[in-house]
Amino acid sequence: GNINKPGLKPEQLEEWFKKYEEIHEKKFYLYLFSSLLYSTTSLDDEVKNLYSQVQEYSSKINEQTLFFHLELNTIPEEKYKELLASPELKNYKHDLEFNRKQKPHQLTEKEEQIVLMKNITGKSGFIKLYSEIESGFTYEFEYEGETKTYTGSELFAFMYNKDKDVRYKALKTFVSEFERNELTFTHIYNNVMKDWGIENKRRNYANPITLRNVENEVSDKAVETLGKVTSESNHVVEKYYNLKKKILDLSELRMSDLYAPVGEVNKEYTYEEGIELVKTANSQFNPEFATIVDEIYKRKHIDVSPRKGKQGGAFCSYGKQMKYPFVFVNFTNNIESVLTLAHELGHAIHHYYIQQTQTFTNVDSSLTVAEIASVFNEMIAFDYLMKLDLSKEDRISLLANHIEGNFSTSHRQNAFYHFESRIHELMKEKLPTGTDYKEIFVEEMQKMFGNSMTNIKEDYASYWSVVSHFIHVPFYVYAYNMSNLLVIALYQMYLEEGEE
Repeated sequence: GNINKPGLKPEQLEEWFKKYEEIHEKKFYLYLFSSLLYSTTSLDDEVKNLYSQVQEYSSKINEQTLFFHLELNTIPEEKYKELLASPELKNYKHDLEFNRKQKPHQLTEKEEQIVLMKNITGKSGFIKLYSEIESGFTYEFEYEGETKTYTGSELFAFMYNKDKDVRYKALKTFVSEFERNELTFTHIYNNVMKDWGIENKRRNYANPITLRNVENEVSDKAVETLGKVTSESNHVVEKYYNLKKKILDLSELRMSDLYAPVGEVNKEYTYEEGIELVKTANSQFNPEFATIVDEIYKRKHIDVSPRKGKQGGAFCSYGKQMKYPFVFVNFTNNIESVLTLAHELGHAIHHYYIQQTQTFTNVDSSLTVAEIASVFNEMIAFDYLMKLDLSKEDRISLLANHIEGNFSTSHRQNAFYHFESRIHELMKEKLPTGTDYKEIFVEEMQKMFGNSMTNIKEDYASYWSVVSHFIHVPFYVYAYNMSNLLVIALYQMYLEEGEE
């Protein structure tokens, strides 16, 4: 109750902001340590216990500091504008502006505390359950007469094999575990997504996606237009994959052929070669970028190898006082792994610069801004590869990979966005069944690929539960599409204008 007082001075509020940041930064590093440990060792009981304890502790800190931003919004408008304009609060201007926009959607302090408390055993618990089940998946797979046990990331690497039968068997094997867990995953997705919808409605957001758009500082209309325009160009995807079918001399393309290599070359890269490639590409764009990447590598801040208990996918973690971020990948020795490495190191480079100039409150960026840095670094790596003395076959293979990567980042994520939106709409009427998830997912995939792909229903219907973004960060996926389109335009400007 001390914030909204007539005599509040900007310098006093600045001190309170600094104290708020100090508390949350200390909490953040506890959470960062436990979450990184959990992401790489999620089947260890001690690790799970530590992660749960830190989550509860974090929730309590959040409960006790909720009042700060709520009370800020009780300050009268004229006084608020005066504070915004003060030089003492320049580092917190964006936070203050964003907080004011949240005012119509904030609950009472007691209600906000209840939301935080119920999340521990509610949606957070379900997300942890998904992560523990998925990270425990292993697959028996026979290749060239030898049967081995693979993680999901290792098995998925066979999707890039030259042999269509190997690719098909790899996809069916990979999806089989998700099919077997359909009932569990349906309940998990329903609980998390329904929770999102209920809370958004209680906060008076117009649509389930609006909260994410507000956080990304884009309008509902802009995202809706992005989805519409991208869908209108699905015919380009269809045309390309029909051409790929001819190049591969196949009578039909199945979803297992999505990543089939074009050309004879299917070069493998060691992790060290991948790092060197990204460093060299970065050095030609900006030598300081390469130095940052080299430091991250030397400090062993990159978790590289797939293994049982390690979560799938890739991400980058960072903090204000952590000069060099941590990078998490599942490297499987192909060009896709190298480009994923470039992507995550793009995040790391971005955060290296952010933490030098921003306070803790401003270290986070919106999803759409964050993905610009990562996708841009992928583009730098691709451009470097294309400038090498490549054979015609290598060049064709690399170009095909790049085209497919753009389709994956824009059109495929757009299909995911439409799928997610439709599921949330359906939830207003009923809880979707596993069949509902599969049918809607297949319909959106069919819209993307048109007549170029067959057997989507038979081979790919259960793939919806592979995409954990839907529960980890609802309505994340459109950010990839938006950022990809911005990067294409931005990189073209760089090519035309150079360093100027």
